[in-house]
Amino acid sequence: MTTFKLRRLLLLLLVCFGLSAGLLAARPRPVLAADASSTTALQADDDFAEFDAEYVEVSDPLEGFNRVMFTFNDRLRRWVLEPTARVYRKVTPSMWRTGVANFFSNLMEPARILNCLFQGRFADAGDVSLRFLLNTTVGVVGIMDPASYDGMKTHDVRFASTLKNYGSGSGPYLVVPFFGPSDVRGVFGLVGDTLASPPFWVLRNNTGAAIAVEGGKAVNKTSFILGEYEELLSGTLDPYVAVRDAYHQHQQLQFEQ
Repeated sequence: MTTFKLRRLLLLLLVCFGLSAGLLAARPRPVLAADASSTTALQADDDFAEFDAEYVEVSDPLEGFNRVMFTFNDRLRRWVLEPTARVYRKVTPSMWRTGVANFFSNLMEPARILNCLFQGRFADAGDVSLRFLLNTTVGVVGIMDPASYDGMKTHDVRFASTLKNYGSGSGPYLVVPFFGPSDVRGVFGLVGDTLASPPFWVLRNNTGAAIAVEGGKAVNKTSFILGEYEELLSGTLDPYVAVRDAYHQHQQLQFEQ
């Protein structure tokens, strides 16, 4: 049986999102954002940062579909991802886990450079290019992070922010299977970031290897933030709403970089 290529899987996901939008449309409504405790994570792209209670209006016409996907992702995280990450953290030294995190972060630098250029942020593109050059060479393909020790600036600029820069709205809120909270702009941004990353082109013809790499990346990242997800949801009446509003506030912080 012919193995599906990774790009075919991405296309299939987009088609499913389009069908869901037509079947599950509903009226958007305003909601009250939930409180979340201040947390610190190693990665610049940590899912949960510090959030303050404030009133936000969230467009969520696909709430029925999103709640099903939220339940799926929540159980996957609690039953598979976090238990695996706990075992992984016990048997893997922090130094090695940090090296893995640095390696994957360094692989995203080309995408960050492109997005800085697309947004006309040429000085920032220069900063990211220097970081990428130093970490790839002196830092041994990014396993070490000498650029941070030298005080070089980092700019975690994604394709979603580039789309926003050119006037694209966020569109309806979407919970993506396996990936978590997002929106229409975020989905297209994710596709752009994926196409700009070296692992996609190296593994595009080997779906199994691509899934293994992404799974390993997720386990490694989760090993640094165990307990933060539960802390975010503790005391909330509706975990779905808490995660949805936390995502939108995190996006606002992300776009300020």
